[in-house]
Amino acid sequence: MSQADDVKVPLASSLQQIVGALLFGADRPLTVDEIGACLKSVAKADEANETSAVSIFAEASPNEIKDALGSIEKDLSRLKIGFELVEINGSFRLETQPCCGRWVRNLLKADRPNRLSRPALETLAIVAYRQPIAKSEIESIRGVMVDHILKALMELHLVRIVGRSELPGRPFLYGTTATFLEHFGLRNLKDLNDIDPTLQRSKPSERKAAHKKGNVAPAAETEGSSLVH
Repeated sequence: MSQADDVKVPLASSLQQIVGALLFGADRPLTVDEIGACLKSVAKADEANETSAVSIFAEASPNEIKDALGSIEKDLSRLKIGFELVEINGSFRLETQPCCGRWVRNLLKADRPNRLSRPALETLAIVAYRQPIAKSEIESIRGVMVDHILKALMELHLVRIVGRSELPGRPFLYGTTATFLEHFGLRNLKDLNDIDPTLQRSKPSERKAAHKKGNVAPAAETEGSSLVH
């Protein structure tokens, strides 16, 4: 047996260390449940070796995993090493910090992303604050046709079809996507209420009920203006 075969890789010393490695190695955002499932799966596969440390990590509760994520977020913020932990719609991932974007784009030879036009931002804001919403409602608020704008927003994966209204003709209903949250740096849709205290996101349950009953109330023309820069 060679010396290389005798070398043993030391086990992780903390839950935070494991969670950090999972976030770094993942090719997608991870939820607390996915991290917990990974911890349990490794312990199950290691049962034959009876490694107590591995089984201990498998017993980590969702709150303990959240605490580990919180510690990672604080440590990265304190160290200022160019990337951070972000939460998007209940999932977590590591991202480069916006202040370092110009250097990262240069290294990756990536062009600066195109800015959304004002009409596109206005339409996107209406969808964000009033979703689920039909195209006719958006046009009623904006006073212009929005077919080409909605198509462009869907091609950018900022807006998607989320269902159909029960109103005559059963028009499509539109809502935002996870990419929308990433683009504007939002953890979830509830964060929209914090952007401008004078604007409040419509309750999805009320919007769905309105489409079932066929009594959709007109939206204020200023709705969603806070997303327009």
